[in-house]
Amino acid sequence: MRVTYQAVERLPKQIDQGVLYHSKEFEVAALSCACGCGHRVMLLVPDSHQVFEQNGLATVRPSISVCDAPCKSHYVISRGDVEWLPAFSAAQASSVMRNQIARHVVHD
Repeated sequence: MRVTYQAVERLPKQIDQGVLYHSKEFEVAALSCACGCGHRVMLLVPDSHQVFEQNGLATVRPSISVCDAPCKSHYVISRGDVEWLPAFSAAQASSVMRNQIARHVVHD
């Protein structure tokens, strides 16, 4: 699967598989999980992730760990290519979620 980059003012309600939508104004990005499960993955940019566009293809750093969906997918996107990584354990996923919540509490 290739992931293309699409700059948008606001994230669309309906998102297409294989497209990363990025709103620079609102500092968020969204995509449908690369595994195909249909889970909507939200990324806070630049708080938790960095998103880049290269020749119409998406790059996301660091890795995307889908801790809040049954698929538990974990991957990076580089120039549109998805590279699969080992899934996080339950303890790792819980730690990631707690750290994200703590960052938001401090930031807000």
